[in-house]
Formats: sequence, C-alpha cells, structure tokens
Amino acid sequence: MILAGFAVALFASSMARGGEVASEKDEFNGPSFFGEAKEAGSLRPVQNVQVKAELGEQRVLTFTSDEGSFKIPGFGKDTVADSVTISCAKEGYRTLDISRRRLSGAADAPVVVECLLERLP
Repeated sequence: MILAGFAVALFASSMARGGEVASEKDEFNGPSFFGEAKEAGSLRPVQNVQVKAELGEQRVLTFTSDEGSFKIPGFGKDTVADSVTISCAKEGYRTLDISRRRLSGAADAPVVVECLLERLP
C-alpha cells in the first residue's frame, strides 16, 4: 500500500503543469479526472489552483494550467470513481462548489470536475 501510494505520488510529480500526461496508456488506468477551475461570477479560468484527488491513503496533487485546466490519472482499474475525493484550493480564494459528471456509464469512464472559486475580499 505504501509503495502504491509512493508510485502515484511519484507519477503525479512527474506530470506536466496542468496535469497533462504524455501518454494515456499508463499503468494507472481506471477512471481519470479532468476539468477546470473557474472564478464565481465571471467564470474566468483560475490558474495555479491546487487540485487534490484522494483514495484512502493514496493522494495525487496537481495544479491548474494557465487556462485553468487540470488532469489526474486513474487510481487503478478496480477504482470506483465515487470513492475518490476531489478538492480544489488556492490562497486568496474560497471553494464554493465542486461538481462531478461521468462521461458515460462505463466503470472506467472519465469524470469531468468543475471547481468554482470565489475571490476573498
């Protein structure tokens, strides 16, 4: 379990900014998570938002790109997407909502995540 968590963390740290992955055919299959962080009201993209995916002791961190987008790989083929907790955070902002939508009914279907953030006064 510790080794698997380390492998996920290592993979996450090797991902390019914005979570882009060089190849979709990697050892971390199962439902992946991708989406955007937007500012409430204007719906402008928010860059450098920390997006964290957690499944038990496993955690993957990434940051949104300049366009506010991110991608997180799957945790494995047996992962149930609803078991993965997603959070979004950025200094100077408050998270208002995190919505999720599966692209299909398939067990390994990607999950679209939208993070809505509000700038603090």
